[in-house]
Amino acid sequence: MTRRAHVVGDPSIDWYLSLAETPKAMPVLVAYAWSQAASPAITGNPGGAALIRQLTQSSLDHAGIDAEVSGASLPAEALENPNWPYAVRTYSFWTPVVRGPSGGDPVWRMSRFVGWHGAVDDDPAGAPVEYPARATSLFIEDAGQRFRADPRNWRQVADIEAAHILIRMTGNLGQGELWDTLLQHHADKLTLFCALSDLRREGAPIGRPLSWERTAQDVVAAVMANASLRAARRVVVMLATSGAVIVEKDHPSLVLFDPFHQEGDWERLRRGISYGAGSCAAASILHEMTANPEAPDLANAVRKGVTASRAMHEDGYEAKVVNGGWRLEFPVDRVSRIIGGDEITDSVMQVAEVQQNNGWRLFETAFAGSFRDAALQIALNGERAAGREIPIERMAAWTSVDRIEIESMRSVRNIINEYLETAKKQRPLNLAVFGPPGSGKSFAIKQMAKVTTSSGPPISVLEFNVSQFKDVEDVPQALHRVRDEAVSGSLPLVFWDEFDSVLDGREMGWLVNFLAPMQDGAFIDSGAFRPIGPAIFVFAGGTHATMDSFRARAMELPTAKATDFLSRLRGYVDILGPNPDGPLDQTYSLRRAMLLRAVLTSRAPQVFDGDRLKIDRGILRAFLDVPAYYHGSRSLESIVEMSALSGSLGFERAALPATHQIALHVDADAFMSLVDG
Repeated sequence: MTRRAHVVGDPSIDWYLSLAETPKAMPVLVAYAWSQAASPAITGNPGGAALIRQLTQSSLDHAGIDAEVSGASLPAEALENPNWPYAVRTYSFWTPVVRGPSGGDPVWRMSRFVGWHGAVDDDPAGAPVEYPARATSLFIEDAGQRFRADPRNWRQVADIEAAHILIRMTGNLGQGELWDTLLQHHADKLTLFCALSDLRREGAPIGRPLSWERTAQDVVAAVMANASLRAARRVVVMLATSGAVIVEKDHPSLVLFDPFHQEGDWERLRRGISYGAGSCAAASILHEMTANPEAPDLANAVRKGVTASRAMHEDGYEAKVVNGGWRLEFPVDRVSRIIGGDEITDSVMQVAEVQQNNGWRLFETAFAGSFRDAALQIALNGERAAGREIPIERMAAWTSVDRIEIESMRSVRNIINEYLETAKKQRPLNLAVFGPPGSGKSFAIKQMAKVTTSSGPPISVLEFNVSQFKDVEDVPQALHRVRDEAVSGSLPLVFWDEFDSVLDGREMGWLVNFLAPMQDGAFIDSGAFRPIGPAIFVFAGGTHATMDSFRARAMELPTAKATDFLSRLRGYVDILGPNPDGPLDQTYSLRRAMLLRAVLTSRAPQVFDGDRLKIDRGILRAFLDVPAYYHGSRSLESIVEMSALSGSLGFERAALPATHQIALHVDADAFMSLVDG
């Protein structure tokens, strides 16, 4: 029996103004532009319901499935007349840009979305919306336009027999007469598809991405808190090209995620605006509901949709020569082949069940082995080869797999981004970083700042060890150096190491000297008022390993003005380092594995064969399992630096330093016992 998908709802016409050359920053007189500019093109493409019908039919054909897709379409006139008033019209600029983060041949991507016009009237030549009595699946494009507003368009939906009903809503999620009708007659068959941005606009408390665990939990909680949304069989929340969350009644919620990129990260690495991801995913879900109505695999369908949307953005839209001119088209065939394919071999997307407990880590549900197994594989083969299922955060050379650490670092990165976007920076941005000695506090912040400020003013890093200051006059002298860097046009990134040191026998005695610069962005020197200018102050703890420890002690010292100091901070990070953070810390071996690879990559790159590390298994076991590094990451680095690796193509036992040298940094007996196995 032939399967049938029926598509109704708001169609749109997407008008692409394609500029073969990126507009120059400097204006050019029209007379010169007339003679020099390359020919632009304006192209109309089906969008909305019309595009979903086209993509679904094409993907079913590619899959060899006997199925018919009926419903929404656009007349030829609509795609030839930019002023055709009977459908939503969007307008955007498109230009060729380099393909990927590392360059590559130019591809066509959107450079600017200009805006849209709503439909002004019903098409007098158009037929009324019709519904079949029976269909395998029904898709409704509810873009908040004329379809939703006129009950004549959707009254018949109450009587249709369909195994699945999929509605994509834009704005007013779970509201209106159309939604109420669907719930009344088809709640057990109803799937809502929406964008995370729309859920946020509805007031859902879903913050900016900090970790995949946090995002997934926030989305599930937001859906379940809305009685109207949770009444449907399922809700699919799309995170553009990053992933999705599927909240299904009477089934575990699922998160589809990229272990190496959180929401928005993948797109930011590629120039141009990502466009059409929602249509790819919606068409893929409709394809799956039509092809396998009895048991659709929606997680795999969304996975295909995300993969197709990434391929579309990576390869760009299609430029075709037509009648001596050219036009830009949505790559229907390329997207359809991915959606209609049996397997996806090159997708990084992973699927896991969402758990609502605060200690949930995706690693524990996505990775079949232990933390120690993963650490071994990461050390030997690298993060992508061995840690495919583990969410890994990378900021330049800094990496982490710990949820709490990742969330802290991304939160601070967001704060820095907001500061950089502020037009007038009246005072420094004040941050704090804590961690055990040698945990890599300064390194982590420097790497994060390198990524965050890569497109802004140059950074000048200044480091002052407060414990080595002789008296309070050293503070204004240091601030003069900060001021000089700001005046020169760079952004000072200032580390105040061991800011919590003792001054004249007073615990945390230095704090009071930083209050005015932190709050007012200025300091007094020889009676003169000296403005500092834009800067990022990073206060690195020396006597306290965590913010909780510092805060608890600071509250016991009212004369230290610790409350005033804390009130001026805008964020903080606790860096864990290579040693266990307590008996419940299971990820320290992963941190050691990534640190070891980073150190060897820098100090002895010849011991790698491609991504594979050539190292004696006993030595690797010792680096991963030694009880503690006395001086944190500096001890691991020191053992590598003391080893005889120059000219060696592998890390063999003969390269290790003498035992008494190793004893400076670890328990040498325990280390060598692990080496010998």
